[in-house]
Amino acid sequence: MSLSGSGGEDALAPVTYLPGAREAEILARAEAEAESLGEGDADSEYAAQERRAENITMHALTRRGQSRAEIGDLLLRREIDVCVAESELDRLERVGLIDDRALAADLVERLRTRKKLGPSALRQELMRRKIDRDAIEEALSEAEEEDGDDLVLELARDRARRLGGLDRTTAERRLVDFLARKGHGGSGAREAARQALDERDSGYGGDTVHRVQFH
Repeated sequence: MSLSGSGGEDALAPVTYLPGAREAEILARAEAEAESLGEGDADSEYAAQERRAENITMHALTRRGQSRAEIGDLLLRREIDVCVAESELDRLERVGLIDDRALAADLVERLRTRKKLGPSALRQELMRRKIDRDAIEEALSEAEEEDGDDLVLELARDRARRLGGLDRTTAERRLVDFLARKGHGGSGAREAARQALDERDSGYGGDTVHRVQFH
């Protein structure tokens, strides 16, 4: 049996679309093209967010050192995508622009030198700066090994000189309270207060004025 049509040539059956099939094919192609364009737009938006995140962090870091958490909070407040923010934080750590351990050590050194803060006050300040807890403990441990009781005694001596008009009991109470506000507590602070007042009362420390009488 021959499958040839009239004329002796093989005949191809015409393509017949089911109702709506042609429209469905066109719609599918349009959706694919739109998805491709959407991916391009998403890539462009992500790159724009990356550039904006870098501008934000560079501006913040020119003012002062920042902890990772501080920079992270800043990026989220500026509505930077979470994934972009994490990527920027990792980049800053890789290049050494944020380093919680270095920041903690620097803050401890400056606050001890300028304000003579003790361990509890230092910890409170470092936590306020949202520094990593392990970095905080490491910095405080190193500071305690370096100073011992010298810092609190120096602070107590300086304050005791200003309490000259008070009786011993009142002066000691106020001095202990002052040391506590500076983050120095416990038996070490009480002993430093007593020693500083003993030195003040005995005239030790170079503050005694020797009056010369002329005859």
